[in-house]
Amino acid sequence: MQQKTKRAVSENAEFIQIRDAAEWLGVPFSSLRQYVSRGLLPSYKLGRHRLFRKKELLEALRQTTKATLDEVLR
Repeated sequence: MQQKTKRAVSENAEFIQIRDAAEWLGVPFSSLRQYVSRGLLPSYKLGRHRLFRKKELLEALRQTTKATLDEVLR
């Protein structure tokens, strides 16, 4: 069996991959994908990879402090 190794995400990393972003934000991978598809979080597509800028993720989280009932029930 292969053992998965955790990759540490550097605080200075310009771009991070979606799994690292989900772990860094403390949200499930599937939830992060939904947030991106709804346009709630900025991301970049490079081939098959989805990348995030940590600064942009933090800024997006600062701007969305409250969700409306409609947003929660989508």
